[in-house]
Amino acid sequence: MRNIKFQRIFIGIVTLIIAFIIVESGATPEKYNLKLNEVSKSKIIATRDIENKYRTKLNAEAAADATEPVMIEIIGASIDVVNCLNDFLAAIDTARDDVVNNLIQKGITKESYNYQVQLENEQNKEAAKLLENANNLGITLSEEQAAHLVSRASDADISEFKKTVRRIVNEAVIQDITVDNLPTHVYNAQKKVLDSTLNQDMKNIGLSIVNSILKPNRTIDEELTEQKKEEARNDPKNKEIILKGKTIVDVGDVITFEKYQLLEELNLLEESRFDFGLASGIFIILILTGVLLVIYMNMFRKKMLEDRSELLLLSVIILLTLLMARAAIEYSPLAIPIFIATMLISVFLDMKLAMIVNFILTIVISFMTKGDISFIYMALISGSFSGFLVYKANQRNRLFMSGVLVAFLNVVVIVCLGIINNDDFNTILRNSFVVFLNGLVSIVLTIGLLPFWESMFNIITPMKLMELANPNQPLIKRLLMEAPGTYHHSLMVGNLAEVATEAIGGNSLLARVGAYFHDVGKLKRPNFFKENQMGDNPHDRMTANLSTLVITSHTSDGVELAEKYKIPKAIKDIIKQHHGTTLVAYFYHKALKNEKADEVKQENFRYSGPKPATREAAVVMLADSVEAAVRSMPDKTEGKIEGFIRKIIKDKLDDGQLDECDLTLKDLDDIAKSFLKVFSGFFHERQEYPEIKIKQIQAGEEEVTPAAAESERNAQTYGGRSMSNGNNNRESAKQSSDNR
Repeated sequence: MRNIKFQRIFIGIVTLIIAFIIVESGATPEKYNLKLNEVSKSKIIATRDIENKYRTKLNAEAAADATEPVMIEIIGASIDVVNCLNDFLAAIDTARDDVVNNLIQKGITKESYNYQVQLENEQNKEAAKLLENANNLGITLSEEQAAHLVSRASDADISEFKKTVRRIVNEAVIQDITVDNLPTHVYNAQKKVLDSTLNQDMKNIGLSIVNSILKPNRTIDEELTEQKKEEARNDPKNKEIILKGKTIVDVGDVITFEKYQLLEELNLLEESRFDFGLASGIFIILILTGVLLVIYMNMFRKKMLEDRSELLLLSVIILLTLLMARAAIEYSPLAIPIFIATMLISVFLDMKLAMIVNFILTIVISFMTKGDISFIYMALISGSFSGFLVYKANQRNRLFMSGVLVAFLNVVVIVCLGIINNDDFNTILRNSFVVFLNGLVSIVLTIGLLPFWESMFNIITPMKLMELANPNQPLIKRLLMEAPGTYHHSLMVGNLAEVATEAIGGNSLLARVGAYFHDVGKLKRPNFFKENQMGDNPHDRMTANLSTLVITSHTSDGVELAEKYKIPKAIKDIIKQHHGTTLVAYFYHKALKNEKADEVKQENFRYSGPKPATREAAVVMLADSVEAAVRSMPDKTEGKIEGFIRKIIKDKLDDGQLDECDLTLKDLDDIAKSFLKVFSGFFHERQEYPEIKIKQIQAGEEEVTPAAAESERNAQTYGGRSMSNGNNNRESAKQSSDNR
């Protein structure tokens, strides 16, 4: 647990798990306790597009049933029917002809006495043969019908009968006759027989013949027909889709099998299974977005990734935003205060990081909003603007106005979306009110939570820095009253540090406030430091080692005071690092003169460190050294000041004091130019005053000499301490720098 890498991994895993629990619970739809055939007390709508499988199955079967079967011809079937008919009709003709021929062969004529008997005998024999032939052909005839065809029907009747039956049968066999529709075709053919002009006896015979000889000439291709039915079943038109937002069950509806199946498929029933698909999808997306965030921080904000406190702060902000989203989603997706995360991260950590987190949170929260497009557009557009608006906001009223602007941006986005979607006026008005209120609530919560974040995570904000920069801040006020020289020196270092840090793109406000506090440790022994001495110098009576101990202890003393006054960690780091491991050269050389050289160890005359780890701390170190040294210069021309500034910066660089920060050589050049710019305005060339008396027109005239006027100006400029040598000659520039 003490391993920093393990702590970062642990924070990431815990954040991922908690975020998954929040998002999964918000993305899972509400469950209902319903049973089959029960009356619903709730209106339930589809949470996503879903196929009504019950209806789809019914539609598929109906389509399959409506599919026409694929028919194939039965080779020779129609010809067999026609041939059978022709054979039967020929058999009729033969039977009638044989009656006459047999009588002739027997020599029986109409004049014969037994003609009628012989005729009847022959007719009966031929009728029997005809009946046998009909049976052989599969035609069902009665004896009476066979006898009628042979003996009683006239030639005209037979002729008309043959013509009529052939026509009806030919009309039938040219159609597709199957086993299934055979009765229909027989019925149609028999109907035609009945509608013909034949006499009733012949009609009856025709009905028997049609019924007997018609047979299927087409059969169903089972394989092709089933294939065609399967195609009909799989037709996309059969699918019945219920769109997202459509009502599945209304209040008072009975839960039928169809509706129950839909609710079960949508996982809306309490006894439904856990939706592993939804959960695994959300978890994978969370992992991917988390990896994206880590990659960004590793490439562009690596120090933040390695800082446990800032990493924990980022984690808490993300989880808090997800929790608020989970709560607000019950009312409206547009009420989710996603801007809080963007604003807090932009204020506390980094504006670019805030943009990335806003993008990630928009993706993640969209699972809970079921992909609500209005929320996504609002979060991406207004959320990004909120990060820009609050960046480097150093006053709470500016922060509040940023929130108001975000609220108006929300309204603009929602109105535009409403127009695009053709929403009615009342919907647009209602949504606009919600998002406007969302923007105001977000900024109020952001401002209200700032002190909590600052104290809990020891994070510094521009507003906090402005509060610390107030002259009435207790520790600054003590510095003014108890160590005025150090106070004015700190103000000058603050001016130098602010300008230089801004030139290299650092946090100029942090550098200025850090400079105000960098020497607060001198409050413990203010008279031991040159700028606070009025005459007596205690170091003249002390050994070099003891003087060094007193001088170097002001950094640790400053940290103790900062902790006592609850000064943020970023300022304490500057107090601790503003001298790094610099050598106290004056007392080191003094020790070399007064003691044996082999007994003097250089490490005993260095500050305990650590070296500056940030750009701001490094700039404060350089500003501190430059201010002390330049102030002690007897000849303050611009050229000499610039040379002296660059020499001091080079000495710090050569001594390795800038190894831990990420300053480049170009940054050091920009810092030197910024220092020179400040000093040029401070030690500007003054106009020579003529040797005349200056009269001050006040109550009672008083003559003021030019020298006195210049001394007064110097006193005002340097906070009441004359820069002239006078009786209190300054030590060398080196000693002055060491004492600071």
